Amino acid sequence: MTQPLELTQQRFADALLDAACEPALSDAVAASATPAPLHHRIALYRGNLWAHGRGALANAYPVLLELVGDDYFDALARAYDRAHPSQSGDLNRFGRTLPEFIECYEADARFRYFGDLARLEWALHGAHFAADATPFTQEQWSAFGHDRLLDARIGVHPACVALTSRFAVAQIWHAHQPGGTFPAQIDSACCALVVRPRWRAYVIQQPAAAHAAFVALQRGDTLNHALDAAFTIDPAFDFASQWHHWFASGAVVGAFKR
Repeated sequence: MTQPLELTQQRFADALLDAACEPALSDAVAASATPAPLHHRIALYRGNLWAHGRGALANAYPVLLELVGDDYFDALARAYDRAHPSQSGDLNRFGRTLPEFIECYEADARFRYFGDLARLEWALHGAHFAADATPFTQEQWSAFGHDRLLDARIGVHPACVALTSRFAVAQIWHAHQPGGTFPAQIDSACCALVVRPRWRAYVIQQPAAAHAAFVALQRGDTLNHALDAAFTIDPAFDFASQWHHWFASGAVVGAFKR
């Protein structure tokens, strides 16, 4: 049986998320507490709670915020907070399911790309908190030996996330960086790779063949098998150039014998 304190705590939590639950809280508190000050106090708590949640979402989804503006983002944050209240004391985790939520929240077909853009931003957000990994130097790669590289498993930086979208979400993200320009065509498929060579995560675009190869490396396939996946998609795939891009961005961090 729920004890009076537990009942009050539960009703307090409910009232923080929904003002309609305040009358039930009034019934659970001591008789000396009058509805007026109770309402005022709860409103202050609720405002602070929402402000922290909204700030966490804005921190994780800055490009989405720039695209939709404050009013839309505020309404989105309130709706999301009601549907998916934070389950952790770490607000950096708040917003994980926003990509799926916004796909249902936004019914206008012109903005169907919001979901995939949010997925890209959440991958960037997560990359900031991923474990560190020391990239191999060119000397270490050379010492490993090119003849053994094809049969080796390639270590991928833990911050890396490879995504595909039928929308130009990578270009949209780049458009909101200094000097960027918005893509002429939004309905253009792209393959994006989130990397974090040092302390700052960013997005690079890569062809579909490179995406297939990178995904294969992430799941533990040898480089030889990863190249098979790439060449199946594009027989003219330029592996040497792509390897340079991965190496320069810190995406590959080691090689291991099978």
